[in-house]
Amino acid sequence: MPYHTNHATFELPAQLKDKTMHMFTLADEGPSEFSVVMSHADAQGDDSLVNFADRLVAELGNSLPDFRLLNRVERTVDESPAVELAYRWRSAGHLMHQRQVITMLPRTEAGEVKAMLIAATCLSQFTDEWNGAFDGMLASVKLRHKTAPAVTEVASSAPAIASTVFALSERRRTLHAFANHDEACRKTDAREVEHDAWAFFDAAGTPLHPNFVVPNTGTLWRKAGSYVLELRPERGAASLRERLHQASVFVAGSPAVRLSSIAEVQAMLNQPTES
Repeated sequence: MPYHTNHATFELPAQLKDKTMHMFTLADEGPSEFSVVMSHADAQGDDSLVNFADRLVAELGNSLPDFRLLNRVERTVDESPAVELAYRWRSAGHLMHQRQVITMLPRTEAGEVKAMLIAATCLSQFTDEWNGAFDGMLASVKLRHKTAPAVTEVASSAPAIASTVFALSERRRTLHAFANHDEACRKTDAREVEHDAWAFFDAAGTPLHPNFVVPNTGTLWRKAGSYVLELRPERGAASLRERLHQASVFVAGSPAVRLSSIAEVQAMLNQPTES
């Protein structure tokens, strides 16, 4: 795959794993009063931001002496959902303090999911100066994947994109993109669909409506049925273009999906349709 660094690009062999880490310190040698590290970590399957943060807290608690979580808040990084963890632990007799911000990255072409972590560490409690420095860095972050592709780039993928089906969860503020109808129906829980937890759209953003061919059964423990998606022009419903603001997280349902961000979906929907 093509790999980009600050000063060069090169072809990265497929068997090599990307363990890139950027570290910024105040001094060339010895401990730094304040430092920032940006790194990436593998997520598990369809990990959500919340699940990833929960697992990270548990891992830190098991690995760091005298670990204590001081605060956990939801925030954004370049308008993308993020979680900030503030905690401290004991190292060599000193209480170290860290603020760590986590945001999820789009699924790769190979189907992998990664989280980006930006962590600021102080040898003692954060001062106003270091809080301000870290907040300023976070406010300046621009995520490269959010840059919308040129219309020509989207058009070149038109054959693959034409069959795309979108599933929007307003409650989760999540937009899933699936390669086709079959994949969307297989991977979206029929029990949630029955309770209108998901809204479906075709590649043009036109609403699709579920039609259950096998009903959900049971009362206490419900067994999922199956359904198909249909166009029903007689039923008025908002288009994906009108509802896209309800999504803040994008998830590609399979490696076959040629989209990687909400910005790319917006660019696709903004293309003029052929008459």
